[in-house]
Amino acid sequence: MESLKRPQFRAQSRPVWIHCVVLSFVVLVWLGTDARAAHDGHSHEDPFQPTVTREEAKLLQKAMALAPTDPEAAIKTLQIKKLTEASAALDFALGNLYFQQENLSAAAQAYENALAKQPHFRSAIMNLGRIYLLQEKMDEAIALYQDLVSVGQADADIFLLLGHALLTQNYPVSAETAYRQSLLIRAKRPDAMLGLAKSLMQQERYVEGLALVGEILQSDPTQAELWSLRANALLATDANERATRAIETAHRLGCADTEMLATLGDLYLNQDQPLDALRAYDEAFQTESPSARRMLRAFEGFLMVSDHVGASKMLERLEEARQARPAAFRQGDQVTLLRLKGELAEQKGDSEQAMAFYEELLRLDPLDARTMLLLARGQWQKGQLETAAMTCERAARIAGFEADALVLHAQIEVERERYSRAAELLEAAQAFQQRSHVQRYLDQVRCMAQ
Repeated sequence: MESLKRPQFRAQSRPVWIHCVVLSFVVLVWLGTDARAAHDGHSHEDPFQPTVTREEAKLLQKAMALAPTDPEAAIKTLQIKKLTEASAALDFALGNLYFQQENLSAAAQAYENALAKQPHFRSAIMNLGRIYLLQEKMDEAIALYQDLVSVGQADADIFLLLGHALLTQNYPVSAETAYRQSLLIRAKRPDAMLGLAKSLMQQERYVEGLALVGEILQSDPTQAELWSLRANALLATDANERATRAIETAHRLGCADTEMLATLGDLYLNQDQPLDALRAYDEAFQTESPSARRMLRAFEGFLMVSDHVGASKMLERLEEARQARPAAFRQGDQVTLLRLKGELAEQKGDSEQAMAFYEELLRLDPLDARTMLLLARGQWQKGQLETAAMTCERAARIAGFEADALVLHAQIEVERERYSRAAELLEAAQAFQQRSHVQRYLDQVRCMAQ
């Protein structure tokens, strides 16, 4: 049986790592500035952290007290002083308050104001980079964090965020280095270990990646993304049975999403276990609204193993979904559904209904060569040889289907005992795509022609 195509899947998660330390930075700056408030002048300034006056320290303490219950009042408190003349710490605190309200543009502006006053303000650089990551400005985030690395001011958090940005931009080797640096400073950090595992997987270093994912799973066995990574790596190395067990384990732990369960159904179909596949598909498509394309792939899978019962059940579910969510089925999905319905009817022996589906489909898409070939095969089986040959000629004009259309046309000509014509068609097919079994067939047809 031809293996089902299994696209990689990944559990999607919100970028919690971007938000998780923002509030703690607010507190760190405010508590730190209180200790430095005695220095009204700004002598002996640390280039990486700002100092504040007594007045600014009082404003920060007042804003900190208001922030948990009334962030708007906290923002207004910090805006009392002319910020162009204030310490960069006030701009930074203001940026953090905007950040917590998810006002990213205002937060970015506040951090940029802080950096205009103190260009090496590490905490402002870190949080501005976080905003760039959320805004998908990866190049800007990378440049910020690399500057900190170049001046020796990168800590574990900076290396972690730099790794995320590099990985998103498909620089897995550089991302690996950043994650390892983060782990060197702060060992066993789960998010850095997960990032390192992803960077290894992107480099196709699956054995190392699987070992690392296994280590993380020992301490956090309910994280869906880890099981997704593990299953993908096993699929990439053709360890399908181990991938099946991994997804089943994730399912029992309650952390297998729709795509993982649907892939489990694909795996069971490949292992000639249609009942288990149907169970997996049923669960996958009940948890949330699955994509039409994913359901169509499951329908096609049952057709590939000639399981009419499973295919019919998937068709019922597809029709229910199409009635409930018609907008989710695009024209391409409608075309695919008609073709698969035709294939199901053909497998059940109802050639009349199958051809009706194919003809309807060609009215929707006159250039669907795959359907033309299915229709030609049905016409051939019904003895409509001339019509079938003409349909093959139409299909042979579509790029990418020339070879298959010519071979089918040759078979029809053999049926009509036109062996020389069949040999010509097979030679043309070989010119488009060399295939050993077609060459053997061509040799046989040449003998018959002689």
